[in-house]
Formats: sequence, structure tokens, C-alpha cells
Amino acid sequence: MPRTALATAIAASLLLSLPSSAVPPRLVVVLVYDQMRGDFLWRWERLLSGGFARLLQQGRVYRHCFIEHAATVTCAGHATLVTGTAPEEHGIVGNDLLPRCCQPRTVKCTEDLQGRTSAQWLLRPSLGHALRQRFPGARIAALSHKRAAALMMGNTAADYVLWADPQHGGLTAAPGAPSPAWLPEWNLQHHPRRWLGQCWQPTLPDSLAPADAVPWELPFPGGTTAFPHCLNSDSTLWEAFLLSPFSVEWLFDAAVELLRTEGLGQDSVPDLLLLSVSTTDFVGHLFGPDSREVVELYLACDRILGNFLAYLDRTVGAGNYLVVLTSDHGVAPVPEMLARSGPGAYPGLDAGRIDPAELRQFLESALQRAFGRSASREWFLLRTPFVVLDRQRIAAAGASWQAVRDSLARWLAQYPGIGIVQSPEALRASENPSPLERLLRRSLHPEHAAADLLFLPKPYWIVGTDAAATHGTPYDYDRHIPLLLFGWGITPAVRDEPVSAEDIAPTLAALLGLPLPTAQGRVLPISP
Repeated sequence: MPRTALATAIAASLLLSLPSSAVPPRLVVVLVYDQMRGDFLWRWERLLSGGFARLLQQGRVYRHCFIEHAATVTCAGHATLVTGTAPEEHGIVGNDLLPRCCQPRTVKCTEDLQGRTSAQWLLRPSLGHALRQRFPGARIAALSHKRAAALMMGNTAADYVLWADPQHGGLTAAPGAPSPAWLPEWNLQHHPRRWLGQCWQPTLPDSLAPADAVPWELPFPGGTTAFPHCLNSDSTLWEAFLLSPFSVEWLFDAAVELLRTEGLGQDSVPDLLLLSVSTTDFVGHLFGPDSREVVELYLACDRILGNFLAYLDRTVGAGNYLVVLTSDHGVAPVPEMLARSGPGAYPGLDAGRIDPAELRQFLESALQRAFGRSASREWFLLRTPFVVLDRQRIAAAGASWQAVRDSLARWLAQYPGIGIVQSPEALRASENPSPLERLLRRSLHPEHAAADLLFLPKPYWIVGTDAAATHGTPYDYDRHIPLLLFGWGITPAVRDEPVSAEDIAPTLAALLGLPLPTAQGRVLPISP
């Protein structure tokens, strides 16, 4: 049976499993915790007592949910969650795109060619579009600390798309885009200056917490790598605020104000709230996924989510709303942590990090040896995972771009820590792609990823020196994400079958009785 036909059949059986008198939930809440790897909640389950604990105990938990593409970054991940498609379909191939029209230029996933905020690169309809078509009176809002997350989730379907912007002193929308009337006053009352002088204090006893202030961590803005982390300086206030649990509470406070003022979840027409927490990503990059800061942050998120669910119980009604909790990508372990000696380490494991500046210098020197002194780094753009050649510059120097590409591929393959080097053409031409090649192919859109080469590090290697940890590869630690469904129509269970991030949008569409024929994912059953 074709995949789309199978999805339709499952959707029909799902709807039949609901009571005949069932009406849609008043509110659907999609919660995305940026960089929440799929094992996090299970690792810390005994420490949880708030919202995460409630979802684990009363929700439908899929323990083996994976992203089925290699572009494990913010823009691509959020686009997949709301469209049910991979980058090969929705077009968001990364945080930066390489439009064929403009080689070798890169474009942010959130901007048009003139640099204006835009969702124009998203090529497939989202859950919000399907909801709006079926229920014209539905209210849809997307909020995040990050512009990329808010814009990919809300795109052109939402009434409001809001994100944190220090230049505007709080939450903001794109110039000319709708903005709620209550927002200016709310921003004044909730400016991060309210938290100036406050400190993020640890709550776990040392006996239950990971070591604090390990060598690979980067310092908290205006401070050190060790708790407490204080917001003591005007010059670093916004950066420090966004790296603290105070900003998570701030975002949920904004969501509550939006629900209260805009009336989401207050009538029989289903509404949609898309909420992405970016602080988890910021802290994970700075300190690493196994740090004390990450554990402490998720404990604070657990408490904040518990309060938010209690608010929904009071105002929308328990059983009248549906929550989905997931993530846009996972994260790699810190390579220095893996390579150290001691408990929990893996001495001898091939792990490390690649310095992009050193890699560029290596490639430029090799180019000059092979093609003469006129060759330079201006001949190529290195933006992981893409290499793009400036064919005009290369031709003007009398060289062949194909020869330059083949040489770069050979040198990249020899560089320590590089594990994958492939041309998009060879990748697409493969008749029997490996699982890894399939993930890479599903990450490429022919008009939005006009690269000459793809390169990625080996497993447990990362590219970058400006963060303790990162993501962006096709390896399991970057693709494994949580998936929990809770509330309206959901039968609690713990499920161990493999599922995909692409299954989320079609499952929600089926529950709401919406067509979403472009989705590549399948509809998940909500009862055993």
C-alpha cells in the first residue's frame, strides 16, 4: 500500500477510535524544548515532580522518536515538526540556505533576499494552514526566544509570530506583521531589568548533581563556569537572561497573557499555541548536555511546565486541551568529556573537535600549492555541512571548478575528524543508498541547497570551538528527540516502536479532522 494511502487508512481508524460525540480539543499546545535529546527525561525521571513528570506518568510516551534527516538544526527541525516533511520537501535545509538563484551566497532561513524577516523559503503547508482552512475562526500563535523557531512554527498561518529581541526590549514581531495590542505594556512590565541582580542558584544537592565548572565549559556572561550564575551587569543582561531559567518563566508568562487576552481555548473552535523554549539550546551549547547547568535548567523547566498545565486545567479545562512535547534536534556529547579518564569516560574513543578557522587555512594552503598563489579562501565558502565554490572567481583565475571541487573533496577526506565527504550529485545518483546516505539525501532540496560538496565530522567529533557542545549531524545522538502526547483523546502508554518527527503534524491533523496530504509522516495511534 502506498505511504499516503496507508496514512489515510490509519487516520480513518484513528478517528473511528474516538467517541462518536467527540468534539475537537479547544486548544492544542505544541511544546518544543530546543536541544532536548530523547534520553534526557528518562535520565532525570526520578528528579522530576512537575510538568515533565505529569506528562511521563499520564501521557503517551514514545521513547524512540528520531528525526529522519541529517540537518539536525533549529530551522530545519521546527519546519519538519509543523509540516510533517523532511527538508527535501519543505525546503528548509538548515539555518542557512544556499539558493540556486544566488550562488555562492547564503541566506538565513528567516529572511528573504533583501534581509527582511520572511518565511518564504518554507515550501510546504503546516498544521496551522490546515487548521486555518478547516476552522477559519481558529486562533494560532507561535512564541519563542528564537526568531527562527517562532517563524518556522507560525510561518504565514499564525495570527501572531513573536520572539525575543533585545533591541525592542522584549517580545517582538516582524516589521509590519500583526502584533497584539497588549504586548508593549507587557514588555515594559516584564523587561529583563526586573531580574538584574538576581542569581540562578542550584537546587540539587551535590551528591545528585554532575560536577560543576569542568574545563570544557564556557563562562556564563559576566561570570564564571560555576554556580551561582548572576545577572549583575547591564552590558550582559540580555545574554545572561536568555541563558537562565528566568527567561523560560518569562516566555511562559507571555504565553499565559496571550491565552488570557486573546481567548485561545475558550470556545468550541480549536486553537493552536506553538511554544518553543530556546534557553535549553543556549545552555546546552555553553555548558554541554551532561553539565550541572543543563540538569538544573530542566528541573526549573519541569516546575514551570507544571504551573502552566495547572493554568490550562483551570482556564481551558482538564481534558479539553491536547499537549505535544518534543524537540527540534538532540545534541552530541562534549568530545573532551568522552576522551577524559575517570567514571563515565571512554578513553581511547575517537572523539574530538574541528576548528573551522584551521580547516579553512588548511584548505587555502592546499589550494595555493595545487593551483598557484592566486587561489584563496575566496574561491570557496565553508558553511557546515556545505562547501560552495565561487565558480566565477575560479574561472577568472583560469582554473576548472570541477578540478577545485575534486581537490577539496580529497583534502577534506584526509583531514582529522572528517567522516563524510560527498557531492550532492553523487548522493542523488546512488541506486542503493546506505541509511546514512538516505538521511543526507532527505536533507537536500535542489533549489535551496545548491552546494558543491557536503562534509560532516565523524561520530563523536564536532565542528566548532565557540561552544562546549553542538549538533547538526545524522548520528543518533543528534536525531533522537522526545515525543509525548497528553490530554484530550490520548490513552496513556509507553511505546517502544520507532517513530519519526514527521509523524507529529499528520497525527495532530488527524485528531483535529484536518487534511494534510503533503505530510510524509504517518498517523500514530492514540490508544493501544
